Amino acid sequence: MLLSSTEGLTYSFDQAGALTVITIEGVTADQGAAVVGLASELNVFRFEEPPDGPVVKHWYYVGDNPVRYDETTNTLTLTVQSEIEYRPDQYWE
Repeated sequence: MLLSSTEGLTYSFDQAGALTVITIEGVTADQGAAVVGLASELNVFRFEEPPDGPVVKHWYYVGDNPVRYDETTNTLTLTVQSEIEYRPDQYWE
């Protein structure tokens, strides 16, 4: 795992047509370089944990879409495609 929201990072997901733009703030230069270096192989996972329901997992694939890091703002921007959403509780009990 290269980054985690448990490390104090903030993020947003915004639709851009058929793609999703993920903006992550608080990324160090070393982390940004590691992510950009693996851009063509990246997968992004987001977990929803509703208080009254099961966990929902979102899986995004970056593919050939842009991955950029801005050292002046410590911001990583990933453009992703192919979201797959599933509930693990439907597969394992």
